[in-house]
Amino acid sequence: MGPLPTMPVIANLRQAGGIPVQGGVIRDNVLFRSAAPFHIDQSLTDWMSAAGVGEIFDLRSESEASHFPGFPQTLNHSTRTRIPLLEAAIGNPADMPGLEEIYLTLVHEHGPVWVRIAEHVAHAERPTLVHCTAGKDRTGVAVALLLLAVGANRHAVFADYARSTDELSGAWFSLVTKNAKAQGITLGQRSRELLVGTTIAGLNTAIESIERQHGSVVGYLRYYGLSAADLRSLEQRLVSR
Repeated sequence: MGPLPTMPVIANLRQAGGIPVQGGVIRDNVLFRSAAPFHIDQSLTDWMSAAGVGEIFDLRSESEASHFPGFPQTLNHSTRTRIPLLEAAIGNPADMPGLEEIYLTLVHEHGPVWVRIAEHVAHAERPTLVHCTAGKDRTGVAVALLLLAVGANRHAVFADYARSTDELSGAWFSLVTKNAKAQGITLGQRSRELLVGTTIAGLNTAIESIERQHGSVVGYLRYYGLSAADLRSLEQRLVSR
């Protein structure tokens, strides 16, 4: 596979491969995460083809997606599935909840979404890419649940999630700031915290809340419909021992 495309094509792009699991690691080139692309150019098209991405899950709200289209419905061998989340929560930064509250909302109100993604990954023949706008909150919850469900090391999963702050704080945030300014919008510190910030404590609080209610991440996904067979397939698909 060739090198990953860099900004301004697509930011916060990485795979989950290499994260430790008891007795093994998460398999390379199976699960990718990213921010939404600002535009599609040849380098991104070529990379998608080389990576062999088969399914793209776009978790942006309808209002976010209306600002720029992101991935098309089909791109080479890839098909995009839109699952809009947090429509009501995206708006004026001053009125938006904090990240911890957002994560609690995501795990307690959208369990069937995470099962849908898990079922796909479990049986996919090609790699899967999950993204939202920045690729850190909705995407972070999705990836964390998938990895924890197959026994990935919790600290490693959280550390990978937190990488998004560094990935987004440079060129991506500068471009977002520039685009906002062109629309007469000034992004303050609150906006920066929401756009590039991460909170391991907040994500951990969300995970612990479902563990208290369902016993484990596996119990949570099983409650919302993930079958035992799908869980076994998910582990076989994601874990290399």
